[in-house]
Amino acid sequence: MVSDKTFKLVEGTPKEYTKIADSGNPITSHFCGDCGSTLWRDGPSFPGEKVIKIGVVDDIEVIHTVTPAVELFPHERASWQPKMEGTVQMPDMMPETIKKARETVISRV
Repeated sequence: MVSDKTFKLVEGTPKEYTKIADSGNPITSHFCGDCGSTLWRDGPSFPGEKVIKIGVVDDIEVIHTVTPAVELFPHERASWQPKMEGTVQMPDMMPETIKKARETVISRV
């Protein structure tokens, strides 16, 4: 997740698709209108933040220096992908899970 304050879209105008998530809150996917790749997601479950898809980050320094703090839906992880050590494991996007994960991450800072 990245703060809205530090997020910057360099170019283009992504398309959007909003649906109701398991939490009951809307979640909006922002994606490339040409290839369909999801770029980020946002919504009221994580106000002031965006869930960034690391595969779309083009700053190699960021990829090598910023480490994940949260792993979403670890039960859906590919069998060949190991657990991301040191991350908070979020099995769902329910409000109580988000709150607990946020508190755990903030306490580490």
